Amino acid sequence: MRPFTYVRLAVFLLLPFLFSCRQPPTSNTATGTAKPEQRKIGTRGGKLVYRVSSPPKTFNYLVANDEPSIVAAFFLLNSRLVEFDHSTQSYVPGLAEAWTMGPDRRSVDIRLRDGLKFSDGNPLRSSDVAFTLEAAYDERNKAEVFRDALLINGKPISLKVIDDRNLQFVFPETIAAADNYLYNIAVLSRNALESDQKAGRLSEAWKITAPPASVVSSGPFVVASAAAAERIVLKRNPHYWKSDAQGMQLPYLDELTLQVVPDANQARAGLDQSTIDIVDRIRPTDYASLLNAGGAVRAFDLGPSLGVDYIWFNLNPAKADGTPINPVKLAWFSDSRFRRAISMAVDRDSIARSTLQGLATPLYGVVSPANRIWANPDLPKIAYDLGQAASLLEQAGFTRRGAADAPELVDAQGNRVEFSLLVPAENEPRKLIAAVIQEDLAKLGIRMQVVPIEFAAVTNAWTKSYDYDAILLGLSVTDLEPSTYANLMLSSGEAHHWRPNQKSPANEWEMKVDGLFAEQARESDPEIRKSKFHEIQRIVANESPVIPVVSRHVVSAANSRVGNFSPSPIFPYSMWNADELFIKQ
Repeated sequence: MRPFTYVRLAVFLLLPFLFSCRQPPTSNTATGTAKPEQRKIGTRGGKLVYRVSSPPKTFNYLVANDEPSIVAAFFLLNSRLVEFDHSTQSYVPGLAEAWTMGPDRRSVDIRLRDGLKFSDGNPLRSSDVAFTLEAAYDERNKAEVFRDALLINGKPISLKVIDDRNLQFVFPETIAAADNYLYNIAVLSRNALESDQKAGRLSEAWKITAPPASVVSSGPFVVASAAAAERIVLKRNPHYWKSDAQGMQLPYLDELTLQVVPDANQARAGLDQSTIDIVDRIRPTDYASLLNAGGAVRAFDLGPSLGVDYIWFNLNPAKADGTPINPVKLAWFSDSRFRRAISMAVDRDSIARSTLQGLATPLYGVVSPANRIWANPDLPKIAYDLGQAASLLEQAGFTRRGAADAPELVDAQGNRVEFSLLVPAENEPRKLIAAVIQEDLAKLGIRMQVVPIEFAAVTNAWTKSYDYDAILLGLSVTDLEPSTYANLMLSSGEAHHWRPNQKSPANEWEMKVDGLFAEQARESDPEIRKSKFHEIQRIVANESPVIPVVSRHVVSAANSRVGNFSPSPIFPYSMWNADELFIKQ
């Protein structure tokens, strides 16, 4: 998951979350032999274990910028003003029981539910919403991802508190829809955090090492214990606002454990041994074997996810310490002809069909084909064409030397073309993808070294040090709405991977994208808005600052003892209805 715009991106990053899903982009039905069950009234009690591949880093969602932290802090520990029902692909009331857009499309009147409480028993009021918005905008708090999600053309939303239950949002410009912004506001306790906010240390609050009782939540769970590198144990929030159709307070579970299991083999063993109940995004090999294994574990292929895998090159002119980036490589990477040639040399069909065993869809733009509402269907499909790639490289001044079966590509100054590609060591599919791309590029004479390192180190390279050549990562989007992509598309965006947090656009095409993004955010006509977002996608595809590879399918597995298991192709996958999950008797 901005976060979800996760917020809307959540790059996994990260997460700006805006979304106007009036129509579903994908079915919430598995394509494999196992089918999710219809959700029903559950049984209270029991414990469930969910696998995360890396440790959550914070319980403070405002500073969360990795997937496990977002799952824990944003989805499991907190509730939003507006929720998103993945089964119907629509917004539904959350902490707000009603919200009404004004005729000027700049104001939204919001009414909170009666009797809301935080996990410590203190009331949840309009003043807490105001406090949360203030904290998100305060630059001292380093809430870049969520702050971006709540800005309109760089300007904040203002808020008027009317009384304890009623408030009004006033947007700086007309907007297409408010639901997505309300979805990005998980309400924090003013009582618990105001002293930290006043002291300018809110970004340090609620670290994983914080006393569990100090972490006050508005969501279905509270922190019971935390062994940061091993597991986070959550327990039921006794003051959670939601109940089932029969009036039983949710969540059903007594405990939900986030078990840190970086190794995919160990995750699979945990499923087989019933020490882990749910694993999202299992490997293709595990999916195939589970379909035919029988037993207690069921596997589900939900089709393309909103998440995408792509490569980008480092276009920062200098590292964070001021050291200039290698000027030779920067010249290569800055040439769109070089980037397009690399894109033509990637055999997407082979990666999707063979490498990932059919559990991926070739990708030609940064918006997943799962987003049927907003993805541009007219983007040209990038053919695997080594001949055309070689021709583009020649136009850009590169030449090939050496034997035909072992070519060496050099630039106009005779420099051998070689670079390193960082890939998360914990992510088996991405390592497989990288190996195929390495072979493809070698046919052009390009020497690409695949460097698997921990996800945290990959993130540090592109967000902090700027010390890298290229990265294979991608985007974990939580919403369909265009604003979800603000963090990536905007030149000033936190997740503008190739050169984040620019004070101004680096070139004319980025300036054009910034302008179009602001225009579409104000546009109330859905067709005009769609055309502007399609144009943004066309520009990005043509300039190729990122090289799309595939959209992997969401493939989940769960023990059959888990009731109401209804995995979604949209992040947070199996955890979107965690408050409804139960253990069958």
